[in-house]
Amino acid sequence: MENENLNNNTLPVINISEAFDTPEVTLDKGQGIFKITGNSYPEDPVSFYRPIHEWFTKYAMHANEETILEVYFKYFSTSSTQIFFDIFRILEDLKREGKKVIIRWFYDAENEEIKENGENYSTLFYVPFEFVEVKGE
Repeated sequence: MENENLNNNTLPVINISEAFDTPEVTLDKGQGIFKITGNSYPEDPVSFYRPIHEWFTKYAMHANEETILEVYFKYFSTSSTQIFFDIFRILEDLKREGKKVIIRWFYDAENEEIKENGENYSTLFYVPFEFVEVKGE
C-alpha cells in the first residue's frame, strides 16, 4: 500500500533523459527546483506525462515553502498542452495556499512562438512567470 504521508525522504526523485520527442525531466523535492527541458511531442503524451503529473500531485500534499518550475521547450505539440495545464493548476493551487511558486519560462531568442505560448499561459494561471531569453541555442 502506498504511503500518503510523504516527506522529503520518501518522494522519489524523477530523472528522465531527453529523447528526440520527449523532454529531459528532473523532479527532486530536496532541491526545490524542477526542470522540464527539450522537445515535447511524444506519440502518447498521457502515458509519458502520467508519472510526472502523479509526482506533482503527491508533491502538493507536502510541498516545499518555495517551488520553482523551470521550463525550456524548444518545441511542443498541442497534444502536450493539456498536461502542462494540469501541472500548472497544481502549482496554482499551491500558490493559493500561500506557498511561493514561480514558473521560470525559458525561450530561445529566435523562437517567438515559444515565448508567446508562455505569455499566454501566464495570463491563465495565478502563478508568477519569469521569462528568460536564451541566446545561441
